[in-house]
Amino acid sequence: MPLKSPKWLATQHPDQIIIVDCRYNLMQPEQASLDYAHAHIPGAHFLDLESDLCSPKGQHGGRHPLPSADQFASVLSQLGWTPDKTLVAYDSDGSGAAHFWWLARYFGIDKDVVIVQGGFQAWLNAGLPVTADIPQPQLSPRPTLTPRSQWVVNRDFVLEHLGRYPLIDSRSYERYMGYYEPIDPVAGRIPGAHHFDYKAVYLSPAEYRPLESLQQHFAPVLSMQLPPIVYCGSGVSACSNIFALSLLGIPALLYAGSFSDWITYPDSPIEQGD
Repeated sequence: MPLKSPKWLATQHPDQIIIVDCRYNLMQPEQASLDYAHAHIPGAHFLDLESDLCSPKGQHGGRHPLPSADQFASVLSQLGWTPDKTLVAYDSDGSGAAHFWWLARYFGIDKDVVIVQGGFQAWLNAGLPVTADIPQPQLSPRPTLTPRSQWVVNRDFVLEHLGRYPLIDSRSYERYMGYYEPIDPVAGRIPGAHHFDYKAVYLSPAEYRPLESLQQHFAPVLSMQLPPIVYCGSGVSACSNIFALSLLGIPALLYAGSFSDWITYPDSPIEQGD
């Protein structure tokens, strides 16, 4: 089970795990590192969404392009990761940890990647200690990573298969409807997308709903034969839905560039309203 409790984490030997703090704040990017510096789970390393877990922005590819295999391998090396160690991710709302979990699996790490159920708040609620100390790992050999390119789709694939694959929009209802767009220059959604706000997979921030509840939540798309294509604004919070679907044994594809990539093509159709 890729979900682990804070108490489980507290019992693990430090030499057998690598803990990563994946908190981020899109509206205030510097806030996550400040929060980490103030207090984090002992032994946790902070990974910055923009500099550690994404490639530089280009004309296309969205606001958070996927990191290259070399970049992610460098991150793992700097963490001191080796294949005998379990990667443990946590954050404050769930999506950062799910994004790291997806990246690790995308780059071929099949097992020993887990998420802390309930995130940092659950750790605090359990009365477990925090620290401001920054761990200093010894560098490990850089692993050889092979991306699973079949897990990702691009804009052309989505456009070509509109109406064929189930399409999941993971953003808020207001953004899905095109009523409100705080980040991207164009409002609306990809035509035909179903709305599944990523926050709806949680009982409270970063605490995933029970499997039966998730089964009911995703019922409208579970009966479809093809795997759903999941997107959000830039490919990060979509990973919450992908992780939740994986708990049900449902594979999903990520439109990594997501809506922020879609709108960079002038001929991309856009829906708004009902």
